[in-house]
Amino acid sequence: MPDQAQTVILLVMTSQASEAERLITSLRDGGLPVRGMYTAHADRIEELVERRACDLIICCAYDPAVTLEAVLLRHRELEADVPLIVIVDPADAPAATISAMAGGARDVTANNDAERLQLIVGRELADLRARRQLRRLTQRLRQCEQRARELVDGSDEAVTFIQEGMHVHANPAYLNLFRFPSLDDLQAAAFLDLIEPEQRTPIRDFLRERQSAQPQGPAELPVTYVRADASRFPGTLAVAPAEIDGEPCLRLIVRAADRTPLTPPAVPTPAAASLSSAATLLAAIDAAVGAERRAPQPFAVFYVRIRAAANLFRDFGLTRGLAVIGALAAALTRLCAGVGLLVRISDDGFALLAPGLDEASAESLAERIRTQVRLGPGPGGKARIEADCDVGYVIVAGPCPNSSNLLDEAYRACHGGVAGQTKAAVPQRPTSLAAREKQSAEDNDSAVTAKIEWALTNDRFMLVYQPIISLMGDSQENYSVLVRMIDDAENLIEAKEFIGAAIRSGLIERIDKWAIRHAVKAMSEHRQAGHPLNFFLNLAEDSFRDPGVMIWICDCLREFDVRGSWLTFVIQEELVDGNLASLSRLVESLKKIKCRVAVNRFGATDHPQMLFQGLSLDFVLLLPEFAQGLADDKDKQQRLLALANLAREFNVKSVVTGVEDARSITILWTAGVDYVQGNFLQRPSPTLEIAT
Repeated sequence: MPDQAQTVILLVMTSQASEAERLITSLRDGGLPVRGMYTAHADRIEELVERRACDLIICCAYDPAVTLEAVLLRHRELEADVPLIVIVDPADAPAATISAMAGGARDVTANNDAERLQLIVGRELADLRARRQLRRLTQRLRQCEQRARELVDGSDEAVTFIQEGMHVHANPAYLNLFRFPSLDDLQAAAFLDLIEPEQRTPIRDFLRERQSAQPQGPAELPVTYVRADASRFPGTLAVAPAEIDGEPCLRLIVRAADRTPLTPPAVPTPAAASLSSAATLLAAIDAAVGAERRAPQPFAVFYVRIRAAANLFRDFGLTRGLAVIGALAAALTRLCAGVGLLVRISDDGFALLAPGLDEASAESLAERIRTQVRLGPGPGGKARIEADCDVGYVIVAGPCPNSSNLLDEAYRACHGGVAGQTKAAVPQRPTSLAAREKQSAEDNDSAVTAKIEWALTNDRFMLVYQPIISLMGDSQENYSVLVRMIDDAENLIEAKEFIGAAIRSGLIERIDKWAIRHAVKAMSEHRQAGHPLNFFLNLAEDSFRDPGVMIWICDCLREFDVRGSWLTFVIQEELVDGNLASLSRLVESLKKIKCRVAVNRFGATDHPQMLFQGLSLDFVLLLPEFAQGLADDKDKQQRLLALANLAREFNVKSVVTGVEDARSITILWTAGVDYVQGNFLQRPSPTLEIAT
């Protein structure tokens, strides 16, 4: 369970989006960081709980569309530990309370008592955290016990556990020392039977003393032992209280006097010693990127993973497994000699920084690593382990993220590929579909880039505004803020004409910052004039990857005295998958200053629900293609209806862009779409037409 600062996922059983939003807002006002989804169908409880890892269910029993008995039944069938709180009409409270509590609800409250609901939810979440923590600790305890048992069984020390003087368990070393053929034979013998008869009484007293709560005296005694074949040997006995299978017992360690000393620890091999530290690698990547996060020369970051390393340690043991991996490290070091900086990141992972590689040479190196670096035979000539390495890499050229993100991308590329194959990640993906279609440099790129630089230097950009109109009666005035460039002939150039070149030349971040700053300034002026506006502002990939973008946004808001709740930052859906980690941090930071977040060009993927699970969103702007020919396309209408319903379940507002005719608006309203935007309603304009 997340801690108090992390978001709690609620499932609200109601048929009204406004009611679900009212309850969620009330809980947020009480200091609870909650997000929610809603449904009126009890049959969907299990599906939604599993899909969203739901923490709490709130049932609005006063909603005529919600059947309390069905909700209680489905809740009892859940395997997950998800508390249920029932909200009832005050007039029905006595009878409904008894029915709900008898059916498994944790508590019941009236729908007009917001403060009591906040207290109940806070208490239930605290109890839920405690229960989940208890389960985690119990599982860890079992794992620790299992690992302790495995360590005992694999130890060279002779160890046994006894209860009331009888053997319960012993490791192979103990059986070999006393020459018992099996554990069953040992369990038939009392421990004192293995002691010289003259010493049994003092040993019995010694065992009783060590079993007490506060044992006194020495923890180890000299003993003469008797083996199963009646031979004798001198040794020592160490005793400590323990548990086995939840029952108290004594753990005994028997050491023979003539025991061969353990092999001293191995000295690190020169190959292992030659590997640099991870900090050195990250520093080298930062140096290659530079302060402006632009790589002047292309380079590649590789991540190499040993397949089935856990099985190798299990089959060979720790020391032999380390020796086999050490041999692989030496082979990898020889192969990469002169190529770049090689680092051992973990027990089964290596990273390589290789300057001057393009896609073809990086693929060639990855293939050589995969085919030539093998896990050789372990010590003693045991069976050869033929497991290959998995290799992932990322090519860096031009604008790029910081060193940690680059290493993460190479790691994801390695783990995202098919075992034993190579997979590449390319972080410099275009920020728009227009740019993706023109990713390779065009003949006039240099000319367009020169115009962009001239416009940035001479403040020759202009903001234009297009209204986002509510179909549900929302009085809030929302505008999408777009950018136009003014050339030296005073012609307005639309973004699609220069955005591709801006991305390829690394100027898109400067354009974004110009647009955001001027939009915030305009927002301040209109708010001071009493106009309650909200702006939707686009963030390109280079912009949201900038680690300092949040500080810059906060400085902007502070300078012009603008609240974060007046701004919605828009990110394209196609960029989410490759940047989920950095976007999650950015969205979390934006939420802290009350900004809202939207995803543009929504609906292109086969599993759109994954987007809602990964990011905390307020709006989704659907692909403009949905609005084209919508009135005559039944399949498109069904797809759009499904997307709008999905967004509503996650308490996210839907916006359909590119609306071009009145017939489409009627269909969109029927489908439950919240907002529309398009040239049919109003073309982008450099002036804001404020409603009075």
